Amino acid sequence: MRLDCGTKAFSLPNGTLIASSFNKELAQRLFALTGLEMAANKVDCLLGPGMNIHRHPLNGRNFEYFSEDPLLTGKMAAAELKGMAQAGVTGTIKHFCANNQETSRHFLDSAVSERALREIYLKGFEIAVKEGGATSVMTTYGRVNGLWTAGSFDLNHTILRGEWDFEGFTMTDWWANINRRGGEADKNDFAAMAAARGDVYMVCADGGSGSDNTLAALENGSLKRAELQRNAADICGFLLHTNALKRLENAEEKVEVINREDGGEEDDTPVEFYKVGGYDIELDLSGVCTDKGTHHSFALDLSHPGIYNVTITASSEQSELAQIPLTLFNMGTASGTFTWNGTGGKPVSYTKQTPMFSRFTTFRLYFAQSGLKLHSIKFEYVNGDTRH
Repeated sequence: MRLDCGTKAFSLPNGTLIASSFNKELAQRLFALTGLEMAANKVDCLLGPGMNIHRHPLNGRNFEYFSEDPLLTGKMAAAELKGMAQAGVTGTIKHFCANNQETSRHFLDSAVSERALREIYLKGFEIAVKEGGATSVMTTYGRVNGLWTAGSFDLNHTILRGEWDFEGFTMTDWWANINRRGGEADKNDFAAMAAARGDVYMVCADGGSGSDNTLAALENGSLKRAELQRNAADICGFLLHTNALKRLENAEEKVEVINREDGGEEDDTPVEFYKVGGYDIELDLSGVCTDKGTHHSFALDLSHPGIYNVTITASSEQSELAQIPLTLFNMGTASGTFTWNGTGGKPVSYTKQTPMFSRFTTFRLYFAQSGLKLHSIKFEYVNGDTRH
């Protein structure tokens, strides 16, 4: 698991290594432990297992996937899902389907025969649904035979639900393209996604100000209310069987963590959000603990997503030869490491750039060494969304 709040998680072997064991029982036991860890951290659904086929040795995510063999892929994914289910949690099988390269993955069109699809690229998913009880599926960034998978009725309804009896919900990959057969790609064509039995578009940071076409499609009849109700039923059906609902009802089963290291206690303190009304904001960090191995998390509510300069000001009484690194994590991903030497107690500032394309953006500061005194962090807008 990647826990953006800074909580440590158990380091699992990657998918290829797990599959190399050919041991379904061991994989199930391993993910029963992961399920307990998820429950202890109030994580209800993992964004995995990834189970695309090893079609080419240079695929940048082969390590995450299991194998070139669809049977082994499906059996291992099913074992992991069964293990997590023992703790009342689950995983999301992805990427559905034929997502077998990283290069140009946002625009890829996989031209595949029906036989190859069913015998190779769909078979693992079929096993995970029928034997593993999968209830969450993520589609791909790319197209299969000309149609983006986020808007593919054949994949998301006819095969997944009609043939395999899948009972759960589907989500897109993050900011994926959507289209109708023969139409242009459009990230805002939520009506096409909903009509194709795609239930959730990831990620909408602020649904109230979105520019999607759902209401317009309802008015012109290209999307039916019954289709939206079907999406809602899929989503609610999934949620009703989660630990999240049990927590709301105060009926969850507590997970006791034994032999936890000192300082590793669970912290449910909500992350504080800071509203950025204009183009910049400066936060006072003078009271933040910077002891070795500690973290500090906060979040921004942006008016202007885009590229920002990040300036961190700090001081240190240590010698000039000291090296005191601070790593900035943006939405869980390392965005840069700022390193100070001793400053003689005088404030010293360093600046790096980081993207913030979501209205709500979380940050975490990680302190690898003690001896730093934080003063402030400042975010200054550089330019707008430059993604293509």
